[in-house]
Amino acid sequence: MAFACAPCDIARSLLVEAAPGMPLDLWWVTAAVLFLLALTATIDAFTTLVPDGLIFLGLVAVAGLQGLFGSWMLAGVHLTQAILAGLIVWAINFAWYRKFHYDALGMGDAKWTALAVACFGALPALYAWGIGSCLAVAWILAARVARYQITRVTFAPFLFLGLVAGLYWLRFYL
Repeated sequence: MAFACAPCDIARSLLVEAAPGMPLDLWWVTAAVLFLLALTATIDAFTTLVPDGLIFLGLVAVAGLQGLFGSWMLAGVHLTQAILAGLIVWAINFAWYRKFHYDALGMGDAKWTALAVACFGALPALYAWGIGSCLAVAWILAARVARYQITRVTFAPFLFLGLVAGLYWLRFYL
């Protein structure tokens, strides 16, 4: 006899809907990836570094579990999209650095984006960048109004908030 819990079933269905490429039985992987993304964003907020090991662990887990319990073809497509997303962010930063001689983005943001794309797809990650950018600008403006000196803005926390908002908008609102 299975234990039934209405809030648990709702949470499970939300996690399944959030990552449509994830096999249904692996809803908990979606929760784990959200936790890893939140954890790495928090670490970035305090240390200005997105930990490579946690991102790599998430990428390996997502690709491996999608392949084992779903389809290796789908896992390969998601991993390829994730790598491409990371390379696009890297290329934008590289072009900016060549032109202006300083970084526009941190490579932690590229790695963070790759994990988000591997689990949730490219469109939620694109929403994360758009919404996260707006939130970061609002943060900077609020700091200026409050006359608080900001020397560096860590972007992963804003990316995480943007991802959550984008997932809600794309998966549950539209």
